[in-house]
Amino acid sequence: MEQQIDPKQLAPIVEDLCRLAQVLYDRSQDWPALNRNSRRILASVEMLKINLGRDSD
Repeated sequence: MEQQIDPKQLAPIVEDLCRLAQVLYDRSQDWPALNRNSRRILASVEMLKINLGRDSD
C-alpha cells in the first residue's frame, strides 16, 4: 500500500535540510571534499524543492 504524503508537510523538512547543508558548506572552506559534497547536497535539496513545488500545483 502506497502512503499519500502532503508536499506541504515535507516543505519544512526540506528547508531544514537546506539550512543544515548551507551551514556545512559555509564552514567547509578548508576541507575540499566536505565543501564539494555539501554543494552537491545543496543541489539535491534544490531539486527536492522543485519537485515539491510541482506536486503542490
